Formats: sequence, C-alpha cells, structure tokens
Amino acid sequence: MGENESFWESLIYAHPTCVAWKQEAEGAIYHLASILFIVGFMGGSGFFGLMYVFSLLGLGFLCSSIWAWLDVCAADIFSWNFVLFVICFIQFIYVTYQIRSVSFEKEFQELYSSLFQPLGISLTVFRKIVLCCDAEVVTLEKEHCYAMQGKTPIDKLSMLVSGRIRVTVDGEFLHYIFPLQFLDSPEWDSLRPTEEGIFQVTLTAETDCRYVAWRRKKLYLLFAKHRFISRLFSILIGSDIADKLYALNDRVHLGKGVRYDKMNTTEILSFTMTPLGFIPDLKNATLPPVNETACENWKEIHHLVFHVANICFAIGLVIPTTLNFHMIFLRGLLTIGCVLFIVWATFYRCAMDIMIWNSVFLVVNFLHFIYLLYKRRPIKIEKEFSSLYKRMFEPLHVPPELFKRLTGQFCNIQTLKTGQAYAAEDKTSVDDRLSILLKGKMKVSYRGHFLHNIYPCAFIDSPEFRSTQMNRGEKFQVTITADDNCKFLCWSRERLTFFLESEPFLYEIFRYLIGKDITNKLYSLNDPTLNDKTSKKIDRQPSLCSQLSVMQMRNSMASSSDSEDGLQQFLRGTSTASSLRRTSPYMRTSGKMKPIEESGEDDVFELPSAVKFEVQ
Repeated sequence: MGENESFWESLIYAHPTCVAWKQEAEGAIYHLASILFIVGFMGGSGFFGLMYVFSLLGLGFLCSSIWAWLDVCAADIFSWNFVLFVICFIQFIYVTYQIRSVSFEKEFQELYSSLFQPLGISLTVFRKIVLCCDAEVVTLEKEHCYAMQGKTPIDKLSMLVSGRIRVTVDGEFLHYIFPLQFLDSPEWDSLRPTEEGIFQVTLTAETDCRYVAWRRKKLYLLFAKHRFISRLFSILIGSDIADKLYALNDRVHLGKGVRYDKMNTTEILSFTMTPLGFIPDLKNATLPPVNETACENWKEIHHLVFHVANICFAIGLVIPTTLNFHMIFLRGLLTIGCVLFIVWATFYRCAMDIMIWNSVFLVVNFLHFIYLLYKRRPIKIEKEFSSLYKRMFEPLHVPPELFKRLTGQFCNIQTLKTGQAYAAEDKTSVDDRLSILLKGKMKVSYRGHFLHNIYPCAFIDSPEFRSTQMNRGEKFQVTITADDNCKFLCWSRERLTFFLESEPFLYEIFRYLIGKDITNKLYSLNDPTLNDKTSKKIDRQPSLCSQLSVMQMRNSMASSSDSEDGLQQFLRGTSTASSLRRTSPYMRTSGKMKPIEESGEDDVFELPSAVKFEVQ
C-alpha cells in the first residue's frame, strides 16, 4: 500500500510548479521532430491522406524517442514516443495494405478513372463490381461476332473497353459501339430477371476489341446485396440506351439531335523548383560535442499530466481507420493531448519551446476538428425538395450541401394550374430552362395526339435539354400542359450549365440522370392508357412494365423512312400502340433463374403486383 502511495506521490506531488523558464533550449532532434509533427498534422483524410499523416507522425515520434534517449535521459518520454511510433507504423502498414487490396490492372484502372470515379464511386465499391466479373477482360478479334441475330442468348451484360463494334439487323447497319459503352444494354433492360432472351441484332468487332462481361445471374445477386450498385447501374444503362437511340436517330436524319461536348479535363500545371544557391562551408563549421555515451543516470518519472496527454495521443492513433468518424475522434483526442502537453510544459517542464510547439499543434488540430464537425453538420433540406433528394440524388450519394447549393441559388419554384401550358409546340423556346416536376401531373402531346404523362421527380424537358444547344432559337416539338395543379423546380439553363461546369461530380450525375429520364419517357410511350397509380409504378419499374422493348424501339427506328425523323416518327407511332404486352418470340421465362425479391424502389427487381396484363 505504501509503495502505491509513493508511486502516485511521485506522479503528482513530486514535481514543483515552474517559477521561471529554463534558459537552455531543447536539442535539435526535438525541433526536427516538431517540424515533422506540424507537417504531419496538416494532412487530410482518405487513404493517401492517412498514409501521409501516419508516416510523418511516425517519423516524428521516432525522432522524439532518439531525443529522449540521448538528450533528456527520460525513460518514460522514450517509452511513450516509441510506443506511439509503433502504433503509427502499424497503421501505415494497414492503410498501405488496404490500398494494395483495391488496386487493379491497367484496363480496369482506366475504366474506373474514366467512368466510375467522376461519379464519386469509391475504390472499395468498384472492387465489388470488378470481382463480380472475375476481374477478367475478354478479347474479341476483328470481324468476330459478340452476338448473332436470333442465335446468341442474352446471358450477360458487357462494357467495351477498347476497339469498336458494329451493330446490324438483317444485314442493315444501325450504329457503332465505342469504348465505355455497354454492348447489350437494350437487351439487358428489355428482359425481366426471370426471363431469357435471344439477341435480335448482330454485334461484330470492326477492330480488335476488349470488353468486360458480367454474368447476368451474378450481377443480379450483386444488385440484391448492394442497392447503391443497383441504382448506379440503373442510371448507367438508362443513359447508355438513350445515347444509342440518339446515335441511331442521327443516322436516320442527320442534322438533328446535336450532342453536347464533354467537359474539358482539368489542366495540370507543372511547377519547377529552383534550388537555393546556398553551399554550406563544411571546413570552417564547428561541430557540437557528441554525446558518445548513453544516459547513465535516468531522470525520475514525469508528472501525471504528461502521461494522460500521451494516453490521449495513443487512443487517437489506435482508432481503426475504417470507423466512420475516425478522423473526428483522432483530431479531437490530439487536440486534448496538445492542451495537456502545454500544461505540462508550462507548469512542470518549464520549457518555453515545448509550450510554443504544442500551441502550434493545438491550433492546427483544433482547426481540423472544427472543419470536420462543420462538414458533418446536419443539412436541413426544404420540405418541398426532400422527396426529390431522397428519390433521385441521395441514392447516388450526392451530399446534402451540394444538393442545397444546386437548388438554392439560381432556380425557383413555379406553379401551373390545370390546363395551363408549360410549353407550346413550335412556339416555346427550349433555350430558357430545365425543370423537374415536384407535384402534380403533366401530359405531353404531339399535334393533338397524347404521348405520355410526366409525374413527380421526373424531368419535364430532358429530351430538349439533351438534344439541343443553347442560343440556337430552337422550339419545342411537343406541347406540355398541366393535367393537375402542378409545382415544378425550374433552373435557368445558362446558369445551370455554368454551375455544372464548376462541379464535375454533379455534372456527371446530371448527365446520367437526364439520359435515364429520357429512356423512362420512351418506355412510358408504350402504354398511354394505364391509370395514374399504375403509371407511377411504371415510373419506378420502366424496364419491367414496358410493352415495347428497347430492342423493338431500335428496330422500329431503323426501318423508318429516311425522309422522316426516326425518333419523331417513333414517338408519333407509339401513341396508338396496344396497351398489351406482346410476347416476343425471342423471350421466354427462365426455369433456372428465380426472381430476386427486393422491397425498395429500385427499378431492377421489384415487379408491381398491381399491373396485370391480359392478352386479347
């Protein structure tokens, strides 16, 4: 009992408070360690940020251990710094292993940087997608067929990595498939998970090609496990289908459907470093005396405040990097540790340089801590926009603060009463705006013929935004009127374009959302006689409820007259199409694949039970 009391007395009461600062400064090794600490504390988060932080902090603690061993002769200072060095070294090795575990071959790395990284997809999520295709890239030689019309079964989904593929039907050329485009997105989206089908087109390699292929059943199982990946592929496939239909429409009638150019890539500036013209005079330099012998008399144990500060550092550094709030906890504990080190240096160590260095550490870590808390603050989204955000943007991991910037600066909410027109055919300019319906229902007609309805959380004029350029004076080719009291969110097209150019992530999200919306509108053309409740379900399940597959859309456009715009003729023709689902001779129900049950609003799995089609 007496030994315990003497131990605590040595920790707390055996250290008198400082009356004056020490005259001599700490050694050069300590200041080198402090420089490494201040540079390390400035690091950020993420894999490479953590590697930066742990590597520099580890070197700093190693220098502090050498300083404690050679200059201070304090066993507790040496022990603590060496323990912290070991923790940083282990964390550095672990983070390095994580990066190594998500590294890919060259072609997958190019696929990630070109398609998935701009959408904010993390390496760990992309790794799941790559493992689903067994991390294999398939080679297709020139003039070899990927699929033959009426023969090849639809059992996979593929994306072209390099080369060019020609699509034909009955020997007639339709369009090309270029790198980073799906080979069989129309076939994939036209089948239910429980159906099997056969290609209605022939896909032939014009050059030596390489592509990535996901087996259909494995990909559906991946979708069932990870809803974010399911939603991601849904917009990618929908946008790809829209691109193919526009490419086919351009072939049928040149001069229409002008595409927007992709954003310019960010220029990389190269900086050249000019070496300083300073050459030290080594001959006349005086070397400090070298302590040839190690410490013979170790100093007594330091005050309890010093040990509590090191405990805070150790707990902060040992927190797993996979924890969601890892950086917040790390910065908070480092801040507390720096405060305690300042107290120890001021009242018990009497070292002004230690106090000053730790004050700088405190400022840096506290600013990081405040910034991280600010980034994690709850963002309140207006009630009118909450359903829009949850339906369209939150599933794609768009941050709430970015969505608030999108909806808070250069857009406004407008209303239309029943019967009022949003756009008049051949009168209203398409240059002015882009809108999303928030409430109500609109109907789209062409020359008095009803085409389809527009429901909440859908773009009103996505085809016009996708097909036309600004300041061209082009007019709407359809009439859009309010079928109910409507409320919609309206952006100025010019200001929205400038804003998206400054936000590459949101630009990519908008591009794919608009492409997916156009595909949904094409599907909704197939059955204009459905009631509102069913149509809302079709908006959620376009690929499962459409009565005319994308394959049939493509073939219909290919066979249209050259004197007419293919897409326009298709839009006019489908308004009188039958509301019955015609069973294609190229599709049949699979006896092997069972339907995947998923209770969300994903447009891949859920089959609306309320929609029942009867064959007359």
